Amino acid sequence: MNTLYLRIPPKHIASWPHTALGYAVCTHDGSLVREGSSTLSELSSFISNSTIVLLVAAPDVTLLELTIPPMPDAKLKLALPNLVEDQLVCDAAECVLLLGARSDATNLTPKPDPQKHEGSKRVIAVAQRSWLQQLSASLFALGANQIRAFPDQLCVPLNKGQASACIYEDAATGVCLALRFNENAGVGMLMDAALTIDEYVTTIAMLAPPGPVVLYVAAKSIGAYRNAISANPAWQERFSVSEATWSGTIGAAKSVNFNLMAGLHTAQTHRIQWKLWRWPLILASLVLVVNIGFLNYDYWSLKREAQSVKQAMLQTYRTAFPKESVILFPLEQMRKNLDLAERTSGQASADDFTMLLTQLGSVWSSPEAGQIPKLVSIEYKDHALLLQVKGELPQKQIQPLFDEKGLVLKKNSAETWQVRNAK
Repeated sequence: MNTLYLRIPPKHIASWPHTALGYAVCTHDGSLVREGSSTLSELSSFISNSTIVLLVAAPDVTLLELTIPPMPDAKLKLALPNLVEDQLVCDAAECVLLLGARSDATNLTPKPDPQKHEGSKRVIAVAQRSWLQQLSASLFALGANQIRAFPDQLCVPLNKGQASACIYEDAATGVCLALRFNENAGVGMLMDAALTIDEYVTTIAMLAPPGPVVLYVAAKSIGAYRNAISANPAWQERFSVSEATWSGTIGAAKSVNFNLMAGLHTAQTHRIQWKLWRWPLILASLVLVVNIGFLNYDYWSLKREAQSVKQAMLQTYRTAFPKESVILFPLEQMRKNLDLAERTSGQASADDFTMLLTQLGSVWSSPEAGQIPKLVSIEYKDHALLLQVKGELPQKQIQPLFDEKGLVLKKNSAETWQVRNAK
């Protein structure tokens, strides 16, 4: 998916969302596809099919470097409004506050002890919550799916040991200055379009820290700025002029740690991309419907078959016992009636005490049984014999004898065995 970068003008002079915005479209590997200036409505086709990255105007984002008292990060996030309220002219509750990484954390220093929270200088990004919500609402209305927002001053290309400044001149929104001091520090300000180039450079010289400064301007203005700098010997050693390009801005934006949209609710920064999931969801729904249909068909087929079998069993039972009504399941009730009839006629049931004891006696007295431990007691319970023996019963040796008599031998405990008719 492509990424659409939008440079947002300062909120005080922007006629949102009708202002023409500078934009650039790049692929996943960073290749620039298209750039220019258009309104949101004209970019709707790109917005709905791209990941959106907003470059919030530098004057609308304040980067504060404060000494943070020693406390864990979880408590620090809760304490941020109290820490920055003296630095703001508005209510901290109306702002998005993002905490940057520790400024003293480098690869050469040892990792801090998680049990020992040392105080250090941290950068805090502050932006107006209502302005970010307005930006995200306008983009979601045009079909955006995922939105990120970075401070524009941190998207100015930065060289090691040098400060960077970028001047954006626009006929509709005026002149905006973004000045970057280091990796996580920078400022921005609106400037009067009637000022001269010398006044712009003088302002940058006063705001920038001592040392060399790279000034990025539009390609058409490079010659004028170089002439102005060359005319001032103090500026010649300090300032160098380069062209402000989207390639440099995109490269710098990839290393920004502050996503201003992270301070909003998740629903205001991400939306499920239903267009991408439309056909998979349709196919999954069709598969589910087909499976449910076949399952219901199998269920009703089995149910009809069970009803027909039950009706046949009822018919057979009523034929055998025409004077009785069916109370239990027909097969079980017929089995009980047959057992009762056998007992009434003098025939013993296969699980009667006498039959089980007789078959057990034939097994116990069989010559093949070998050395069988002495029986301590025999108990008849639940149509089975419970045998208590003295010693260990050789089950593997005598199991075939029990199988011949139609008996099942089961061990209940160390000296207790259960004998039951196999049927």
